[in-house]
Amino acid sequence: METVPTVNPAALPPGTRVGPWRLVALVAQGSHGLVFRAEHSVHPDMGPCALKLARQPRDPRFAREVELLSRIHHPNVPRLHDAGEWMGPGGTPFPFLVMDWIEGLSLYAWARLQRLSSRQVLRLLAQVARALQAVHEAGGFHRDVKGDNIVVRSADGQALLTDFGSCTWRGAPVLTRQAPHPGTDHYLSPQAQLHQWRYRRHVFTRYEPTPEDDLYALGVTAYRLVAGRYPLIASEPEGEEDDAFSRFPALVPVESLAQLCPELARWIGQMLSEQPSARGSAVELALGLELAAKKAGRTADRPVTPRTAGERAAPEAPPGPVRPPLAWRRWLVPAALSVALAVCLWSQGHAPRGESPGKLAAQEGGAVSLGEAASSAAVSAPEPLPEQAGIGAKVPKNPLPGQRLAPCRRPEVEIQGGCWIPVAGEAPPCVPRTYEWKSSCYWPSFGPPHPATSGEKR
Repeated sequence: METVPTVNPAALPPGTRVGPWRLVALVAQGSHGLVFRAEHSVHPDMGPCALKLARQPRDPRFAREVELLSRIHHPNVPRLHDAGEWMGPGGTPFPFLVMDWIEGLSLYAWARLQRLSSRQVLRLLAQVARALQAVHEAGGFHRDVKGDNIVVRSADGQALLTDFGSCTWRGAPVLTRQAPHPGTDHYLSPQAQLHQWRYRRHVFTRYEPTPEDDLYALGVTAYRLVAGRYPLIASEPEGEEDDAFSRFPALVPVESLAQLCPELARWIGQMLSEQPSARGSAVELALGLELAAKKAGRTADRPVTPRTAGERAAPEAPPGPVRPPLAWRRWLVPAALSVALAVCLWSQGHAPRGESPGKLAAQEGGAVSLGEAASSAAVSAPEPLPEQAGIGAKVPKNPLPGQRLAPCRRPEVEIQGGCWIPVAGEAPPCVPRTYEWKSSCYWPSFGPPHPATSGEKR
């Protein structure tokens, strides 16, 4: 039998023809697609376009993305120009789509070069809200709104919502019936996070997206844009381990961490409301942000600056046993994905008993990887950490009080005689209550594991 040669789309050289398009350069890579700068082979005067090519043959995500983009015609969403299939060696089809080329920077990268005022932030958020309005009116959900998927165009400073690779629309065929939720874990709404926690042992219980999920993700984006960090938890969830996340914890108000005009703080707080109905709709958000940008007083023109420790109206973290805010968000997705791995192992006749293996590392760029097996006991509350465990804290020479000692079990690693859990996708400076070791961030593993529980309610 003749073997069909394998092909790596990322290795395609400049000049390769994909349909009527000629590849110029590879500019970005994601977990499912590659983005090339391309030009039309017959009409190069059209100018550059962005060609997105699937990494895997016959990837059905591209058909869903093409369907939604074909419904949207909005100045803050890249326009779809073409779609088709590129035939690899042996006639293997790789889907592709072609969109507007946007010369600019991602929102977070662009903001690092500016002294942003509250009024500028209000205007940018209003433009993204208008883009979401168009998506929702087309019956779609973006499901991965974040600063890395918002591009600020160099020519006019307009913000465009990009990367619809995780999108879906009402009535779209289901591509996967198990956890985890598409998107990036930092930006998941309370409803999505709580769903993943409650149904972490029921891999086929899907979460149905809503427009309010996209608005919450925009709120997280805005919070990070002005405060330089993801939303902080103001209070530790109460209750036993299995009931600790029955309610989403309160968040530290953004005005406690940054100096900004009250109108902007109010709208960010509304987008981050626990109740979906309190977030409003995309059109209501856009109108409110546009009005605030016009009517806000002189304070809206001052640069947004971080508050010093003495200026903060609320502590960054409560005293006592505290789970770090970013790690708290990350535990929800690994718990859900652990069941998916367990089902996979079970199908091969190797399902472990009493364990929830697996770990999802939702990177900042949206990439997802499956790690080593981890016990569900890893979600148990840690012991109190020393007060010096703040931003930039180094792994101490000796284990912390109550920390698990070597030998360590996966995914823990041994450092300085103690067991540490890698904080996936996070690079120094490490967030409070985590520690730095050799250019990576780690969370200390405490105490013996709790016995596995059962009887999870649907």
